[in-house]
Amino acid sequence: MPETLLIKLKLKWNIRDRSGLLLSGRAAQLNTQNSSDISKFLEQLNIKDSLSVEEDLGNGYVRLKISEAERRQALQDINCVEDIFVELLRNSRDAGSKNIFIGTKKIEDKARIIHFIDDGNGVPDTLKDLIFEARVTSKLENGMKDPYGFHGRGMALFSIKLNTKDIKITFSGKSMGASFFLDIDLDDVPEKKDQSIVPQIIKMDKDINIIGGVNNIIRTIIEFQIQNRDMNFYYGAPTQVLSTMREKLKTRRSQNYYPTFKNWEKLMDFISQNEIKVTEIPVLTDSYSLMGEIAEKIFNMNISRRGIQRIIYNEVKLLEPLKLDLLDNAITYEGPGKDETDGSVKIDKKDFKLKLFDEARLSSRFKDDEIKGIIKPLEEKFNQLGKKYFLSVNKNIEFKRSNNTIKVIIEFSDKEK
Repeated sequence: MPETLLIKLKLKWNIRDRSGLLLSGRAAQLNTQNSSDISKFLEQLNIKDSLSVEEDLGNGYVRLKISEAERRQALQDINCVEDIFVELLRNSRDAGSKNIFIGTKKIEDKARIIHFIDDGNGVPDTLKDLIFEARVTSKLENGMKDPYGFHGRGMALFSIKLNTKDIKITFSGKSMGASFFLDIDLDDVPEKKDQSIVPQIIKMDKDINIIGGVNNIIRTIIEFQIQNRDMNFYYGAPTQVLSTMREKLKTRRSQNYYPTFKNWEKLMDFISQNEIKVTEIPVLTDSYSLMGEIAEKIFNMNISRRGIQRIIYNEVKLLEPLKLDLLDNAITYEGPGKDETDGSVKIDKKDFKLKLFDEARLSSRFKDDEIKGIIKPLEEKFNQLGKKYFLSVNKNIEFKRSNNTIKVIIEFSDKEK
């Protein structure tokens, strides 16, 4: 059962009941199990505003307390999912990361799940919760200004926390990198509708420009990469992220640089004793069960047993870093030569769309009539076999599409003997 929080308020109040009788009091207490109860309680006592107001200036003007002003500003700092990515990328860069792995999936157009993993300086255990509070920063000396604005106020993660259903560190430690999990309600924080479009990259001598497309997640990462050429960014489905982290280090494991484990406790002892980076952990096992534990406990990834098998067998398509010279849609502008009066544009490869495995919507390729044609004989077969068990299909079999899955719903009823 959840713990009950006892709040005692020592204050004076004067309120009138419904009959107009003036009531006075000096103390109140509240048993509550969540913060929403606290808010309702404060509203009833008409003191909620006093918690956020420093001074009443009169004529409808007030001076807000710093904490309330920060909270309101933080709510405005994040307007879309792409803004969240910018802040995560900036934080990771400032932590000294050189490799960032981003696993993401969309759940029925209602939520965006993000696994953001880097090999930076990490977060000490004592600060894993504090870093989501306002004004907490590692930039003691000064902040910095980049193309996105001033950075170093200690407000980025605080802003993200206020605007998401959930954000937490699933694994980190000093010098061990960090793994963040985010669950975003797309009704509260929208994202660009077409996340598959990759913009064109125009190379003109030493200058690089991005044209076309929409300001989606992939464009946000590419724009950030232009400003940070020494960093590698891997972007794909969660299974691809795990596989890529694992395969990148396989050669070092073959040189006995990394041992392999089958036991969770021994694995964790090795990690803590050797300050293993979170990005290195997937290479430390060939065990299905232990890889499943790593996915769940280290990265908070919900990956099926078959998905884990595909990772172990290296059946998952690996991710390439989003380096500008590796992008499939780069366009190179070649300046005019001696016999030319105009520059020319060389198209290296045609434009393409990036499709994550989790968002390919493969089930949409089937027409309704085609699915019903498959279901009809299935229904007949169930009714035939049902005689043996005195069962029958209660009504027409239903189906639902979800990204790459078609879910068939069969309802049975007892058949009289």
